Amino acid sequence: MLAITSLTLREASRRKVVAAAVAIAIVLIGLTGWGFWKLNASLSGHARDPALVAGTFSVLVVMLAYMFSVALAIGSAFLAAPALSADVDSGLLLAILPRPLRRADVVLGKWLGLALLVIAFVLAVGGAELGVIRLIAHYVPPHPLTALAFLAAESLVMLTLALFFSSRLAPIAGGIIAIALFGLAWIAGIAVTLATTLGNAALVHAGTIVSLIVPSDGLWRGALAALEPAVFVASGATAEGAREFGPFAVSGPPPAAFLIWSAAWAMAILAAAVLSFAKRDI
Repeated sequence: MLAITSLTLREASRRKVVAAAVAIAIVLIGLTGWGFWKLNASLSGHARDPALVAGTFSVLVVMLAYMFSVALAIGSAFLAAPALSADVDSGLLLAILPRPLRRADVVLGKWLGLALLVIAFVLAVGGAELGVIRLIAHYVPPHPLTALAFLAAESLVMLTLALFFSSRLAPIAGGIIAIALFGLAWIAGIAVTLATTLGNAALVHAGTIVSLIVPSDGLWRGALAALEPAVFVASGATAEGAREFGPFAVSGPPPAAFLIWSAAWAMAILAAAVLSFAKRDI
């Protein structure tokens, strides 16, 4: 399994995935630094209300995190979508599977290699973004490390889901389906927020079921709760606050039961990918 992990990391480097990720990171960090520098400079010319400044920066950090979250989800899905199916189509697996190597080792090794890449990207780029914001704007969100952990977990959910589809489907089809499910989970999360304000229990239950089937949105809302000030989170728990903050309204971090479910979900989907790939004709 570790041999496949090493090959996956080297293949990502050979295909310029790492170089592209570094280039994207430099652009993101540069734009973030420039934007917060300009905003901080404009605020310095006026009488600064600390609460207003902190609120402004917190909103921008949340929007930046949302953009980062979507990019991570899409990137993770399309990174994993060709992981198995592309090697089957190219005939590469025909050369390595006759050796004393189980198909389960291929799936788990691919998953581990891609997971290491995704986690490293989240921690490096997310940490650098927050560091630049702290350096320029002197603002730090309430729980930055927790937010990065939730973003990494969300990325792993999408990675695992796309890898499962890769065990059976063509790369483009698997990636598109994974992204569609990600969008469905996001819409379900918004529906739960709106239904809560309207007192629509049926819609709340339906949205919750979708969030359990694909837990990506619940993990994103964990990152959201870690980034927003406590006063915003408290407001999100009320009907008025939910209407005001819309899709960024959150009443608190996800419960421990949801985190356990998300971990079990990821392990179950990974196990399903192993079983599916074991039965595939190569």
